[in-house]
Amino acid sequence: MTSRSVVIQDDPSSRRRRRLRFALAALGLFLAGVLLGGYGNLYLGLESAWENRDLREQIVTQTRQLETLRQWRSDAETRREIDRAALELVRKELAEQQEAIAELEKGVHFYRSLMAPEEQSEGLSVRSIDLKPALDEGRYQFRILVQQSSRKHNLLTGTLSVMVHGDEGGEEKAYNLSDLSEQVPEPQIRLRFKYFQAIDGELALPDGFTPRTVSAAARSSKPRRVNIQKEFPWSVQEKISDVRR
Repeated sequence: MTSRSVVIQDDPSSRRRRRLRFALAALGLFLAGVLLGGYGNLYLGLESAWENRDLREQIVTQTRQLETLRQWRSDAETRREIDRAALELVRKELAEQQEAIAELEKGVHFYRSLMAPEEQSEGLSVRSIDLKPALDEGRYQFRILVQQSSRKHNLLTGTLSVMVHGDEGGEEKAYNLSDLSEQVPEPQIRLRFKYFQAIDGELALPDGFTPRTVSAAARSSKPRRVNIQKEFPWSVQEKISDVRR
């Protein structure tokens, strides 16, 4: 058996070329990795920018919608306030009209009572005693209305006495109107009229006196003699009605 020998030549220049190719390949792989990483970062940055832009657009859109809703709510509240004010104005006007109607009806009833005595007793009567608060505490404005009901109205003359009854210091007490009012100088108020007479003035209550009732005693001497008495509860109103209008 014959043996063969293989001779391998070791060329230093060939070895250097292989090393160079390997180094170039490694460098290429490194650069490719760097490029790929930079591209990835760039893509992530662009994607984040796109998302931020979408979010900003959503914020702008939602802000506009919010402002629209706020404006709508403000307009709705304004409309409600206008409607409420208009409704209150209508209610106030209706109340005033109803009050005016009540005053007119009261006046009509008053004049009918003067001209149609068959509906009530004929002769002298104290129709009403109205009271309302004055500006100062403890003071009250008053109006006493005395009328004559008759088929034929002749001049009536006579007198009227008014007493305020109440409690003072735990005891019953009565004051003549002339003791409480400067507009009534005498205990007997003179009456002289054909249809009616109104006595107006202001009274001041004594300290510690609590009024309960007001009594009126009227006496006519002409056209015929009549004596009447009437008692009214002490009732203070917001205003005094004027049936003479």
